[in-house]
Amino acid sequence: MGQLFFCFVVSVVLLGNNSSATVFGALTKEQRLELSRMSREARTVYALVRRKQIKEAKALIEQLEQRVSELNIKDGERARIWTVLQRNLERARNAVPVSFESDVAPILSANCVHCHGADKANADLRLDTFDNLRRGGRGGRILQPGKPAISLIMARLTAADDRHRMPQNAERLKDAELKTLGKWIAAGAVFDGNNRDAPIGDSTRELPAAVTVVMANGSETVSFKDDVAPIIVNFCLRCHQGNNPPGNFSVATVEDVLRGGNTGSTIVPGDSGNSYLWKLVGLQDPIKMPPGQALLKRSQAITIKGWIDEGAHFDGDSPKATLRSIVPTADEMAAAKLTSISEKDFARRRIQQAAMIWKRVAPREQAESVTTDNFFTYGNVGMERLDYLARVAEAQIVRLQKRHNGDKNPWRGRIILFATKDRFEYTEFDTVIRKQPTPEAVDGHVIVTAHLDEAYIAFHDQNTPASTFELGTDQLLNSLVAQAWLARDGLSRPDWLQQGFGLTESGASGRFFSGLRPHVLRSVNKFGFPNAIFNNGTFPPEDVPIVGALLTRFLQSRGKTKFMEFVESAGTTPDAAQAITSIYGLSADSVAKAFITSLSR
Repeated sequence: MGQLFFCFVVSVVLLGNNSSATVFGALTKEQRLELSRMSREARTVYALVRRKQIKEAKALIEQLEQRVSELNIKDGERARIWTVLQRNLERARNAVPVSFESDVAPILSANCVHCHGADKANADLRLDTFDNLRRGGRGGRILQPGKPAISLIMARLTAADDRHRMPQNAERLKDAELKTLGKWIAAGAVFDGNNRDAPIGDSTRELPAAVTVVMANGSETVSFKDDVAPIIVNFCLRCHQGNNPPGNFSVATVEDVLRGGNTGSTIVPGDSGNSYLWKLVGLQDPIKMPPGQALLKRSQAITIKGWIDEGAHFDGDSPKATLRSIVPTADEMAAAKLTSISEKDFARRRIQQAAMIWKRVAPREQAESVTTDNFFTYGNVGMERLDYLARVAEAQIVRLQKRHNGDKNPWRGRIILFATKDRFEYTEFDTVIRKQPTPEAVDGHVIVTAHLDEAYIAFHDQNTPASTFELGTDQLLNSLVAQAWLARDGLSRPDWLQQGFGLTESGASGRFFSGLRPHVLRSVNKFGFPNAIFNNGTFPPEDVPIVGALLTRFLQSRGKTKFMEFVESAGTTPDAAQAITSIYGLSADSVAKAFITSLSR
């Protein structure tokens, strides 16, 4: 029912409201003639569109709408000829294709990029370039070309619940904006720019004549790349990019910075006194740039002034490179810092992390530790038990190495293995660290972040034996170690793959997996679109590992080498369905349907 309702909502947004009351009234002869002429002109839009004269088609529609408004025909005077004109105008609007660069990009730039850009990418979703939009995020693809009703982006933008609707903590997009997005997707979500990796809206921007970029000669005291570019990216880029930046001043590249804006003297190399940029950031009283946020420090403004006075030289590789690509992101700087740490110091850092995390989740519980080749085992279950768990975990590493040709030491600085004797202490890992409730059926989880900044396994050690249809503690630990082993490269993969692989490698019996089939079949049959099973968030937490396990076994049955290729691809491609197609040479729908069929055998 929910899906039918959503389809109806999207249909309304796409089609608009074409109904017009047919009220016959007293129009003058001149009004009727004018309405008739405009109705014929509206039909010429189709010819303009066929000739790719899109700007002319849009201009004609705007002109007709203005003329209609000037006629000022009241409701009671609107006759059938008025209704025909309105219908022809609506058809003309629908005939004009939606441009990604001109129509869609400004909507995304204004409403989405501040939370889904290079500096901040909520849910691993970036919408700052067309390629990033096409890739999707942690939840999979957000575009289904030709199918707005099942495109995740439309679902989130039109959600009835404010908690789930995007953009967060902001007004719902206008109907006209939703219609534009929906129409663009319905037409195939076509890209009409020149560079899919360019900031959205920049790809087709017409630039003035080229500017002269003077390369640095080594005598400069201020580096554009290291000193100036980070200031511009952090303080200016958010507003000054895209099709219509304020003051027509873009800072996307150093050429744009030097080109300037409407003032014509934004930067005068060698002369900060006549450079409008210096006046904005250093001389105004009060300083107004950048607006609506923290102002530049005086030292940062002086840095810009010094760069201008030294001739505004460029010391990067290419003047056409985006400043975003020149300036390392916070993640890149963090990664570089981690890379510089020695193996010995990294291991020491991991021990310190264990103590800090434990103090947060169980401050009143004394913990002990055992150190082995790959694990720093930490918890309150007693030394003998910690030693046993560490040996179980190390044995699982050996099995994984033999089965999948893995590394002998998969994690830099070891991985922390937290073991708690009480469930309360385990759930505190979710409550305190991850800020989320722990599902009742979950007794363990894995955290491995990018570049192995954090790497730990946490589980409730119930010390229970395995049964035909239940995992024992050793099998649970095997599953968690396998999950962490799969994430040893620090890349993010779909939850079903991570947890499913872990359960597959747990050592559970064939009867255990056979017993999962009926429940998994019921779970996957709830969805009208088979390839939804590859997306994060499709299944409730308690179903993710069991669906993932059977799906993992199904993919492995098509060849373990191909499966490991898919695992690697899924770590670099946020869209798991796209990775399926790339590796297996079949559509994600086809693979999903074959999997669902296999559950019934």
